[in-house]
Amino acid sequence: MASPVSTGSLRPPTSPRPRRPRLHEQVVRGIVQEVVAGGFTPGAPLPSEAELAQRFNVSRAVIREAIRVLVAKGLVLVRHGRGMWLQPPERWDHLDPLLLFEQVRSRRDTALLDELLEVRRLVEVEVAALAAQRRTARDLAALGEAVAGMRQSLHDPDTYTHFDNLFHDAILAAARNRLLRQALEPVFAVLKVGRFLSIRQPGAAEKSMRAHEAIYAAIAQGEVMAARRAMRQHIQESEADLRAALCSEQIWEHVTGEMVPGAGVPLAADGQEC
Repeated sequence: MASPVSTGSLRPPTSPRPRRPRLHEQVVRGIVQEVVAGGFTPGAPLPSEAELAQRFNVSRAVIREAIRVLVAKGLVLVRHGRGMWLQPPERWDHLDPLLLFEQVRSRRDTALLDELLEVRRLVEVEVAALAAQRRTARDLAALGEAVAGMRQSLHDPDTYTHFDNLFHDAILAAARNRLLRQALEPVFAVLKVGRFLSIRQPGAAEKSMRAHEAIYAAIAQGEVMAARRAMRQHIQESEADLRAALCSEQIWEHVTGEMVPGAGVPLAADGQEC
């Protein structure tokens, strides 16, 4: 049985500053938001390049780059010389992080957030168990650095969330399953934003810290059942906060300028109550 690695002397890496969004990314997010809100009708033609350029106050070259991204997401069909059309929802890439995130935010599909959290409950517990079985000394070092970073930033929500995300990424890496890692990427992208929001609730950081230390200890000791229990308890404790965070207007007001998963675009502070 391996002994837990002490995190007291570890020096955590610094939290990176978010980059400024590119113009075409802003356009992509604006169109995705309008699509999710029902502003465009599936099967109907989209405005022309010139009209979109005027609407977003950008060049037509920027619009063309944005359209290429939207085509890759399954949202837009381009027929050269004839125009652009919004694809029906069954053609959309619903696992695209930006599209998934905006659909959760819009709350037009009320079951989607339930499904997202259900996926987390079903999968992340077993990911922790796999990590307890397969972790290496390098994995434990990464987990320990993340725990140390969280402990040192309990009163700095932005930095705490950065290390929280590193912790969960390190667990997924320690599970040693490349297919699982890729399959969970869209879900984890949305959960990362949820953590950014939920950690701002009173007492959330202290509760989260205790949970992460328990998960870390179980994985470090190679205790598979304990890792499952610790992760399951963490998910149960955090789910109510996460659900409220993804739906709360009051919390959205704190995150203007935060980066949206998969797009590098600032979040708008326009959330609504669930």
